[in-house]
Amino acid sequence: MFYFWWKHLLSDPKESMYETDFKDAYFWMAAANIVFNPLFWNIVARWEYRTKGFSKAIGSSRVACIMLAVTIVLLGILRDWLFGKAVQAQPRWLPFQDSRILLAGYAIISIGCVLVISSFLSLGIFGTFLGDYFGILMKERVTGFPFNIVDNPMYLGATLNFLGYAVTEASLVGFLLTFLVGVVYKIAILFEGDFTDKIYQERVQMSRKEV
Repeated sequence: MFYFWWKHLLSDPKESMYETDFKDAYFWMAAANIVFNPLFWNIVARWEYRTKGFSKAIGSSRVACIMLAVTIVLLGILRDWLFGKAVQAQPRWLPFQDSRILLAGYAIISIGCVLVISSFLSLGIFGTFLGDYFGILMKERVTGFPFNIVDNPMYLGATLNFLGYAVTEASLVGFLLTFLVGVVYKIAILFEGDFTDKIYQERVQMSRKEV
């Protein structure tokens, strides 16, 4: 997301218009990548949980999880780059050409970054990148900041970063893609939340059997 900050500072604003070119290739590539990313990591993680195929092939569940984490990060960087290119390819939206709105956009990005970074620090690499699907379970539920304020702060923070960037760029396309991000993350939460609860419930049941 820091790509968005310096990209805005270096960009040359186009003439303000209302027209939006939905035939732009970057728009559709960004949309496709936004949908693909959570679909990819959920399919891979569930396959790993059921078969342990990735861990067996690598020889270590931790190394396998780290490799998936690296892949997810790289896909995220590609998504951010495509999002930025899609926004920069379009003219800015006239009603949002205001310095106060620009400052509001930076404030939204700041909040988003705080949520993402604090979530990662609380969960660690394995808690953030689906370690529970690899059998790397946390000892107890994380209840500190920012989880004591909002549910799923990582997803919310990422969505706010996209929204903030769309605001700073006065981009209608940015708002549309941000909406898509929010919808896709909401669906991902529905699938991941129940499945993660199932994983931890199975651990409790196994512990009771051992006792």
